[in-house]
Amino acid sequence: MRKFFPALHPTLPVLQPFQSVPLSLVPGGQADFALEPQASRNYEISTFGAADTVLVLFEEVQGELRFVAGDDDSGEDRNSRVSAKLFQGRRYVVRIRLYWAGESGQTAVMHW
Repeated sequence: MRKFFPALHPTLPVLQPFQSVPLSLVPGGQADFALEPQASRNYEISTFGAADTVLVLFEEVQGELRFVAGDDDSGEDRNSRVSAKLFQGRRYVVRIRLYWAGESGQTAVMHW
C-alpha cells in the first residue's frame, strides 16, 4: 500500500457525513480526505458516478496509516464502497484513486 498511495498532504479536507463531494480526477489521480466520526457506529463510504475507482480507508495511529478496509470495483458496473465500524475520537483517512474516468470523467464520494 505504501507504494501505491503517495504521501499525504499535511492538511486534508474533512469528509462530512451525508455531503457528496464531487471529484474531477484524471486516470491515476487521487483524492484524500480526513474522516472524524462524531459517534462510534457502522459507516458506509462510497463513490458515485461512471468511474472505475479504488477506495481505501485507513486509521491514523500515532502518525502512521493502518489499513481498515478497501474496495476496488474491478471494472464492474458498480461503485467502490466500504462498510466499517468507526470510533468517535479516532481519525481516519479515505483515499480514492481513479483508474478510468468513464464517459463523464466525473465521480463523487460520500459517507453516511
